Amino acid sequence: MQLYLIRHAETVHNVGKVLAGTTDSALTNHGMAQVNCLAHYFVSNSTEFTTVFSSDLRRARITAEGVCHAQVSPSDETPLQPILTRNLREKDYGSMEGSFWNTSPPSPRPRDWVIPESKASMRQRAENFFNKHLLPLLMRDPHSQQNIAVVAHGIILQELWSYFIEIFNPADTKVAPGICDTNMTTLHRKPVWSNTGYMTVSITPNPTEKTMLPTIMPGFAFVVLGIDDKKHLANLRRTKGGIGTSAHDAKQKRIDQFFQ
Repeated sequence: MQLYLIRHAETVHNVGKVLAGTTDSALTNHGMAQVNCLAHYFVSNSTEFTTVFSSDLRRARITAEGVCHAQVSPSDETPLQPILTRNLREKDYGSMEGSFWNTSPPSPRPRDWVIPESKASMRQRAENFFNKHLLPLLMRDPHSQQNIAVVAHGIILQELWSYFIEIFNPADTKVAPGICDTNMTTLHRKPVWSNTGYMTVSITPNPTEKTMLPTIMPGFAFVVLGIDDKKHLANLRRTKGGIGTSAHDAKQKRIDQFFQ
């Protein structure tokens, strides 16, 4: 299995530097351009996804739908559609939703104050997603060459990453040469994701297990092939005049489409 962990495209909350969390933040025009670049990049590199999972929040769902719609399906097959799940939602910031990133909670807090989601809750969601969706695909055919996309949010992707590091055997958990420092401490640092940046991970059976540590996934190799890959954005430039950072309106046409 080759796993692509993808963060959603740019949103108005990202541009405003405020916490979106479970707020259904709209993509910007630049964000939609990022989605198009990502989707066409996968097609141009012959990356065919067998399954796409996504957070059910709009910014992730639209990113996932863009990836799916660009995939070429035989005429007799149902077009690829993302499988939506609440387990991949971003951290719920409670009463901090909509606040600037560097804002501190008020003291004393109002009586109706809603505390942010705990790390334990996010960890449980990451575990639930793996057990319900990824593990069955992996165990059904461990040797298959299927490509799986997971479109979600920065914080929950970090929790999913942390869970991977715990369940796979440390001796069989590596970073591919040339990606970054292969020192094992690198794997225990939480990676970051840019908008539409993605991590590529290979999970394959490993018949020569090196240790007998009590891991959940013994006999599997976990290899990181890419971290926050953004090659698809190399030639993308933001539209000036505030247009690029404005919320995307699906009813609007690009200027070149208008004159056509």
